[in-house]
Parts: sequence; structure tokens; C-alpha cells
Amino acid sequence: MVSLVTVAHNSASELQHFWRDWPSDAAEWIVVDNASTDGSAEVARALGARVIRLDVNIGFSAANNVGAARAEGRILGFLNPDLTPTRQGIDALAGRVTTENAFVAPQLVNIDGTLQENGRNAPYPLRKLAHMFAPTSRLNHHYVRHVESGLEQVVWVMGAALFMSREVFEQVGGWDDQYFIYYEDSDICLRALHLGVPTFVDGDVRWVHGWARQTKTARSLWVWKQEFRSAIRFYRRHPDCIVPRRSRSGSLGKVEGTARP
Repeated sequence: MVSLVTVAHNSASELQHFWRDWPSDAAEWIVVDNASTDGSAEVARALGARVIRLDVNIGFSAANNVGAARAEGRILGFLNPDLTPTRQGIDALAGRVTTENAFVAPQLVNIDGTLQENGRNAPYPLRKLAHMFAPTSRLNHHYVRHVESGLEQVVWVMGAALFMSREVFEQVGGWDDQYFIYYEDSDICLRALHLGVPTFVDGDVRWVHGWARQTKTARSLWVWKQEFRSAIRFYRRHPDCIVPRRSRSGSLGKVEGTARP
């Protein structure tokens, strides 16, 4: 059985738009409502989800863990509200998780059909800065990745869509709920990598992703503070991601070797 876990916070419009035709007989769907005030819980319930309502917004990672704890499936898929899953995609990703013993993500696409670069290489600080402020630079070119077809290993993927087995989820310790937002996806993929569990993007599974996260369009002081706090925690835990030469001979270096030139 496959269980899909979605964290919602004032996501009613996204749920209505992207999940209105989700294949309800292909998986269990659990929506963890992070103290929404726009009726997200009611929308999700009307669409067929099992809803867990929280009185306080506990953050993305912690809410994912709440959903996983209530899920019944052997395969867990963590999916954003602004994403459209398909029956064939769910089956394919679940199969890949089982055969590869890995984290697996679909190739995400924009509404216009262009590919999103949801696969990523090692998040060295200079690459992160280039991604934010110089997206056409060579540094960013070596950071972001998309997959045209087939299965390709990456260091980590955006947390908008990520499948794994429950066994591996428990092995890595789940999502780190000390990350309220930002870096939680790179953290869980790196913890898995260091345990010998790779992360792949399946280019043959393409799902539309609206990329509606508020922080993509509006960066308040609160948002910057959250990113700074998460970055400090991340680089303390993963010092091999601070300076590239420290990771060239380890697991990061091996994955980086598969990157496009």
C-alpha cells in the first residue's frame, strides 16, 4: 500500500486546483493541516483525504512526521498541495523505491510543460548564493539538475515530491522537525546518502508542480530568519557541504561525478 502525505497551510485553492482529479483508489492520502484559516481541511476532506488538523503550525518537517506516523502504507510519498499526482506515476515511483531501495522523486514540470530543476547537487554555500542571485552562472549550472528520461542519481531533491519506503524512512529517522522550513529536504536526502541510500529523479514520471510556496514570491524578514536558522543547523550537521574538497572522495563526490558538465 502507498500512503501520500501532504502538509497544508492555507492551501485550499491549491488543493482544489491540483488535487481535484487525484486517483483516490491508487493510494491512501493523508493531509496534515497546519492550523489553516482558509478551509484547507474541509477542502481536503471533500476530496477524499484523511485529515489531521493541528491547532498550531508546527512546520513542514514536523507535520510530515505526524502524517507518516498515521499512514498505513509500506511506501510513503510526501507531496505538496500544489502538485498533481497520477496513477501511473504513483505506481512507477513506488516500484522504483522497492527495486532501488532508494529515495525517488518524479521530474517536476511547470504548468507550461517546461522542466523544473528539482534535482540538485551538493548544496555548497557558493552554489546556494549563485542559485539565489546569479541563476545563469556556471556555479548554478553545476547545482540544479533536471532529468529528461530514465533514472538519474542526484544528491538531493526538492521536498515538493519525494517517495521512500517506510523502512528507510525509519532508518534515517524521518524528517528533522528542528527545520521549520528550508533545508529539510537536502538534510533528509544527505542523511540517507550517508547511510547508503541514494536519491533518484525519475525522468519518465512527470508531474505538474505549481510552485506556489509563499516564500518563492515574498521574502519577509521572518522568511530570511528561518532560512538563516535552517542553514546554520544544516551546515553544522553536514560540514562536508561547506567546502567542496572535503567531500570529493566521499559519497557526495561519487554522486557529483554523475553531474552534467
